[in-house]
Amino acid sequence: METVNVRDFGASGDGVTDDFSSLQSALGTGKRRVIIPAGRYRVSGTLKVSCDTEIVADENADIFVCERLPKKRGDFLITNADHINGNKNITLRGGIWNGNYDGKNNSKNPDIFDPTACSGTVMNFFNVSNLTIEGVTLANPVAYFTRFSRIDGFVIRDISFCSETVSINHDGLHFGGECRNGIIENIRALTYGETGDDLLAFNADDCITRLENRDILCGDIENITVKNVSAENCHTAIRLSSVSSKIRNITVENIKTGCRAYAVNMDATRYCRTPVFKEGDYPQGVGNIENVVIKKMEAWFSEEGRHQGLICAETLCDGLKLESFCRNLEKDKCPETPAVRVKNVTGTKVVYTVGGRSERIVINGKGEELVLSDAPSYFAVYKTEK
Repeated sequence: METVNVRDFGASGDGVTDDFSSLQSALGTGKRRVIIPAGRYRVSGTLKVSCDTEIVADENADIFVCERLPKKRGDFLITNADHINGNKNITLRGGIWNGNYDGKNNSKNPDIFDPTACSGTVMNFFNVSNLTIEGVTLANPVAYFTRFSRIDGFVIRDISFCSETVSINHDGLHFGGECRNGIIENIRALTYGETGDDLLAFNADDCITRLENRDILCGDIENITVKNVSAENCHTAIRLSSVSSKIRNITVENIKTGCRAYAVNMDATRYCRTPVFKEGDYPQGVGNIENVVIKKMEAWFSEEGRHQGLICAETLCDGLKLESFCRNLEKDKCPETPAVRVKNVTGTKVVYTVGGRSERIVINGKGEELVLSDAPSYFAVYKTEK
């Protein structure tokens, strides 16, 4: 395998010199493997990765966004080279990939609909087949730590999130539309309070005119397995956002999280600052979630406040299951809040087990609501007979 080292292209790694050109030159050689040794690499532009490239960074290689220049739409720390025609066979291993939030040039535009505004995402991949990201620390984002859309075939493994400043919109792994056929393993938030928003976001439908989501797609998300996820105090552990696009064939196993808002959020964005539909236009409800299984989940409210419930189920589903769900009442700061709230759906059958006793309920009208005060060890949602 042909290998190049960024130091051979003039990268200093001293944290002061702008190393963007050196790193990009190494990436542009066409060599299969690019080595980034330990050091601090200031990067003033977006690093772009072409097909058939493996980046291997030392665990003490801190690659960070330069804070000296204003940022604009399309700026990231790293992305793939060809968003239009697509790329394939990209691997990124190791390193600290650092958004270097400073509240000045590396900051969020107050006008979230400004078409020129930077998304604030550290690591962005769009239109890639066969993507691998392993052993990476993601740090100090303006908004999302990562963002993916139109990704087919991926492995994301051994990822840590940390930040000096916890802020809103700090999604951990954020999947937009057209992401499929993936494996996610060993995901952890190291900073107490991270992630500041969704730890795992599967957003098949979202507002794509706001800066965090501009230049990604709405579309189906399917065929993904997730194992071993942890955070002591994230905002939301799992978001499943669907209005019309499908989220299907997703399995999440062994997840342990304290949550400030939700363990599982299926509100279809209706409580977001930028909802993507009008309630009155969908009298039967919205959503298209099929065959989603969450196994061995332990969750609790990590802060006091006014909560709807650990599980927010306001999306039409057929085959969503929670198996071996546990609410940690010793850690829970708001134990009086319901465990589950189901509403804004029609034609829905809910099957659940609480305290060893199984129950079944059918919700026919959108005004009907199911509230479970005690956490169900098993909870499943299906369509009623068609």
